[in-house]
Amino acid sequence: MTHPINLPIHQVGNDDVRSEEILVTADPRYQDDPDNGQKTVIRAAPEDRLLVDAGPGTGKTHVACHRVASLIENGVPASRIWIVSFARTAVHEIRNRLAATLEDAGDAESVRIATLDSYAWSIQSGFSAEATLSGNYDHNIQKTLSKVLKDEDVRDDLRRTRHLIVDEAQDIIGPRAEFVLAIVDVLNAECGVTVFADQAQAIYGFTEDDALSGSNGVRLLDGLVARGFGRAALSQVHRTNSPELLEIFIGVRKKVLDDSVSAAKRGAQVRGEIVRLAHEYVGPTKNLRLAELSEAALVLMRRRCDVLIASSYNQDVPHRLRMSGLPPCVPRWVGLLFWDHIARKLTRSEFHIRWHERIANGHGIPSIDEAWTLLFEAAGESDTVIDLHHLRAVLARSNPPVPFTSPEFGEQGPIIGTIHASKGREAEEVCLYLPPTVGEGSNEEANEEIRVMFVGATRARKRLSIGDSPGTHSSQAEGRVWKFVRGGVQIEVGRSYDIDAEGLVGKSAFPTQADALEAQGVLIKKPIQQRLFASADKTVGWNLALKTRDNERVGVLSRKLKDDLTTIANMSGTWPPPSYLPFIRSAGIRTIAVRPDDPRREQLHEPWCSSGFLLAPMLIGFSRTKLGDKKT
Repeated sequence: MTHPINLPIHQVGNDDVRSEEILVTADPRYQDDPDNGQKTVIRAAPEDRLLVDAGPGTGKTHVACHRVASLIENGVPASRIWIVSFARTAVHEIRNRLAATLEDAGDAESVRIATLDSYAWSIQSGFSAEATLSGNYDHNIQKTLSKVLKDEDVRDDLRRTRHLIVDEAQDIIGPRAEFVLAIVDVLNAECGVTVFADQAQAIYGFTEDDALSGSNGVRLLDGLVARGFGRAALSQVHRTNSPELLEIFIGVRKKVLDDSVSAAKRGAQVRGEIVRLAHEYVGPTKNLRLAELSEAALVLMRRRCDVLIASSYNQDVPHRLRMSGLPPCVPRWVGLLFWDHIARKLTRSEFHIRWHERIANGHGIPSIDEAWTLLFEAAGESDTVIDLHHLRAVLARSNPPVPFTSPEFGEQGPIIGTIHASKGREAEEVCLYLPPTVGEGSNEEANEEIRVMFVGATRARKRLSIGDSPGTHSSQAEGRVWKFVRGGVQIEVGRSYDIDAEGLVGKSAFPTQADALEAQGVLIKKPIQQRLFASADKTVGWNLALKTRDNERVGVLSRKLKDDLTTIANMSGTWPPPSYLPFIRSAGIRTIAVRPDDPRREQLHEPWCSSGFLLAPMLIGFSRTKLGDKKT
């Protein structure tokens, strides 16, 4: 059933959405025979417990997938093999590679692959009807650790595992390290474990704005060494043929790991070598011209503030962002298909009709069969029916399934990202902006900054350009970046909670259904927009109404953003908080899903109250605005 509202349908396709570059592009050389180091790991006995030193570009994912194939050939059931990776995008890449590696597609589906946090949650929720997700990942890890230590049902289930593979172990510290070590201790003696790590890439907390992100406490690698794990190494670099990059991957890595040299001296050495070996020097960030870069180029910076500034300088050039704090990007084709479908079920024939009416072929758009398979795997009820209530529940999660999301924020153009958020990513062309100095601060801080710099430099496959980052000082309010500038402040706009369903099609944001319909139509007709602004509006309770340059209201920003502006005013000692935010833009549109049991659903106009799907702008901005007077 289709709700009788005529929303202008702008077909997705053609040049609207550019194809997303795969997290790690398969190198044809990986199809050759494995090198000797790779063979050692791949062919190790199923019960072996190995700690594998795997530098960047040495084919770690390739080896992990072929290790799984070897285990299956040696009689280990695919369903008894678990892979734990450091990031959701890495999980997606491993699953894709595994499907291409194994002869039996069913085996690829049977292997358990998860991030450490989702793995912990699956243990917790699978053995407790009263399990709750608090939102604090460390707290959930601690609760699950308690189950591993004390709950015999959990321990018995873990003992069914025949082989555990852990990725990026150098970053597993504190409660997560305790959690993994507890699992290792529970496993049966004949259960093998393969752990991949690179100390030169240990940037612990994946935070862009803190020099040190929590490297104290239990470290997984120390615990594995204490438990007598064997050693192996992947040393041959497959990622690049460039002599300069090979020297960074191998020679500079040795300097990064050389603790006999002080961090201050080593930081200067590593920075100097990366600059010397780079293919081009491009100057300060103010000289960055995104229009001169290819679609696949990756621009890396140390801090979110630097990314936001560079993005604002290049706001007239389409580009994508990759950093923490941004909302998940569920593709717009989902929302265009289902925004007005109020029935719970959708048959395959209905899906085909909607697809042909609303979605055109184009870059980044799956085929009709691929789209159906994706939807079916998430919410299939039978071979020909999808449960849209279940699909809404899945896509409304704070971290929707990786196959439904893009790791970049935006629809086209080169990528500007932080080094932390781009770990695990590769690109043919990388432009890395280095801080003025590396190796200052405490020993731990200096060492981590050296490793961050090395991680950035080793994202390149063919060409590395180097520039200078200003090392801009900024502050944070509830995770939102802001900084003083002449005449006022710059404030980050576009955080994951800055706009929601209620602000886009809610009764408090739009007086009538027709008003909300018109606003959604504006976003669909023109998904990429410049010069949006937000201003306090009496008709929406003095919240910030989001408008186009033609003064069309397309939404209302969240109360949480308004509260953050109050916090910034208090931190800066001024009052009142900013009531006008210019220089906001939309880099595209994405789908928002609302859970069927979400009580806020009743605040939405129809058909969105019933359908649970709508479209949202991908907001980006480092808005420059004035502060009030100084508090007395």
